[in-house]
Amino acid sequence: MTASALLGSDQKVATTCDADALTIAILDHLSEQTVISLDTLVCLMPQYTWNQIFHCVDRLSRCHKVVLRRHRFEYTLFSTNFLA
Repeated sequence: MTASALLGSDQKVATTCDADALTIAILDHLSEQTVISLDTLVCLMPQYTWNQIFHCVDRLSRCHKVVLRRHRFEYTLFSTNFLA
C-alpha cells in the first residue's frame, strides 16, 4: 500500500497529519520494510534531524498510521498492516 493511499484513507486523519514530504518518506520506508528502528530511519534520511523525524512519527502514531514501540532505549516503528 502506498503512502498516499494510507494518508487518504481517512479524511479526518488527512487533515490532522499533513501529507508533507517527511511524512510520505517515512511511510514509504515503512511500506518497504514493515518494521524499522527509529535510528535506522534517521540514518536513511540525513536531511532531517532526529527531532523532526520523531515528531512526525509521533503524529503518525497518534493518527494510527504507524505503531511506535519503545524497548529500553530503542524505538521501533511497525506498519499497521504488520500487526493486523
